[in-house]
Amino acid sequence: MSQEITVSLQRKGPLIDLDMESQALGKIHVDNNALPEEERAGSAKKLLGASVLYCYVAALDKALETRGAKYDAIDAKATVSAGANDKGQSRILGIRLDIVVHMDSENEEIFERVARVLRHGCLISASLEAAFPIEYNLELECPDD
Repeated sequence: MSQEITVSLQRKGPLIDLDMESQALGKIHVDNNALPEEERAGSAKKLLGASVLYCYVAALDKALETRGAKYDAIDAKATVSAGANDKGQSRILGIRLDIVVHMDSENEEIFERVARVLRHGCLISASLEAAFPIEYNLELECPDD
């Protein structure tokens, strides 16, 4: 069974409206007139990083919940590396995910099992791995340590 989602974009010169067509995500409005030249590039890379990070943390959350492990918080960051390929074309070279799960040490065994499963990524990251590497750095931080 396949699934399709849509997003739409309207650009009028320096004004960009990205409609996520979702009540949860709404619309993103970008006014490049309000940004310094050096801050205008990179939005697509940030959206890509956000997409991978959101998907991975959602999979992590579900995997922990399914196994009955409660956590206090998940802190996560995606770093998108871009550069040129061997032909000099601009490309995404890789994404690194750094995730820290804050939970009691009583759930450490469950965390370790989930971490092994999530080394294979989530829907978005696993789909992108054919194009470039994704690095998963998943750590546990316990308040009682």
